[in-house]
Amino acid sequence: MIKYSFVVAVMATVLSACSSSPVIELTNELSEARKDAPVVLTRAEIKKLVGEIPSAKLPLVTDEAGKAIASQVDDIDRDGKWDELALVCDFAAKEVKKFNVDFVDADKAPKFTIRTNVRLGEGTKEDGFKGVDQAVSPKGYTGVPFKYQAESVSWENDMMGFRNYFDCRNAKDLFGKLAPGMIMDKIGTVESGSYHDLSDWGMDVLHVGPSLGSGGLAMFHKDSLYRLGSTNKFEFQVISRGPVRSVFDLKFEGWNVDGKMLNATERITIWAGKYWFQSDVTVNGLTEDAELAVGIVTSYLKDNKPFSFKASKEYTAIATHDLQSMNDDYLGMGILLKTDEKRSEGDAPVLSESKIKGDRWNQPVGQTHFVSQKISNNKLATHYFFAAWEHENKKWAQQNNFEDLLKSQAEELSSPVVAIIK
Repeated sequence: MIKYSFVVAVMATVLSACSSSPVIELTNELSEARKDAPVVLTRAEIKKLVGEIPSAKLPLVTDEAGKAIASQVDDIDRDGKWDELALVCDFAAKEVKKFNVDFVDADKAPKFTIRTNVRLGEGTKEDGFKGVDQAVSPKGYTGVPFKYQAESVSWENDMMGFRNYFDCRNAKDLFGKLAPGMIMDKIGTVESGSYHDLSDWGMDVLHVGPSLGSGGLAMFHKDSLYRLGSTNKFEFQVISRGPVRSVFDLKFEGWNVDGKMLNATERITIWAGKYWFQSDVTVNGLTEDAELAVGIVTSYLKDNKPFSFKASKEYTAIATHDLQSMNDDYLGMGILLKTDEKRSEGDAPVLSESKIKGDRWNQPVGQTHFVSQKISNNKLATHYFFAAWEHENKKWAQQNNFEDLLKSQAEELSSPVVAIIK
């Protein structure tokens, strides 16, 4: 099972039978407040807390005042039985909170505000789209004829929206949001209008072109970028969709990297309240350590060049900040990865106009600044992609505010909430 960076350290304390009812004690060890701090407890850990888990009931997390805390259960290995209990919670600096876990019938469980979503719609704009949880993009599909809603697998939380072209381009794109409600089920439909135009919910804020877009992937090999696209098979699979996080896989077979055929899986997780998504990548078929490249489009940069800095003791940030949105306002994009995993940083070669407009099936990577991280065969490589739009919050017009966001989140990633079962 893939372990997320936010899986908390849990220590079981065995108490006597006459002790008080069991509780989970959550601690923010940072000297800073945290908003929507993610917490994951495994099924085994909940079992240590409550004993046998009722098969027909759902866990309900409540605070000391009896208030329900937004949470969900996720079947990560898809065997029909939930594996993880996920929740988000606010903390003051150094705060310790205590929660109880009870079990309720599914029809009596509280309905929490939906703050994350993942969407793939199949159909046509004229006839409408049906949401699906699994699909395979046809081999050689270039996005024409149009068959997927917004051309993409899309995911969102209450802060930002993202999408990944579900075709051989396999680049990522951004939706700036102006309201916290979920909108991905509606964009790209007749009733919603063009997502390229600013509306009350927001808009598509990024020009992708031949780039990797906002966190698209490639392999950096012998000074060349091999786009993770044009594969023999490209599959989408939802793992979880819920109020506090959504998780899905993008699976690839037959990725040609300089004649070597590889398979890859990218697991994407988005949490409520965050300006980032988490990307967990595994590659099969490598015979030696390689360099997984993560890209940021540079085509609309005007005054500022890409930059990098030490975001924390553990993480390095690579970012852009400029008047680079399609709304001609400030947009910050950034990648966080562990410093000891960073290998290379640079720019994709300049492409001629003919190559940019050429064969979409074998689209070379251009207009991209990238960072590569070490990846080994069947070993997880994790990074985080950030985006913040001025029109959503004026503070993102200032580069220092965007840098502070990357730094604060790096500190939180390095120091996840600690849970003790009592």
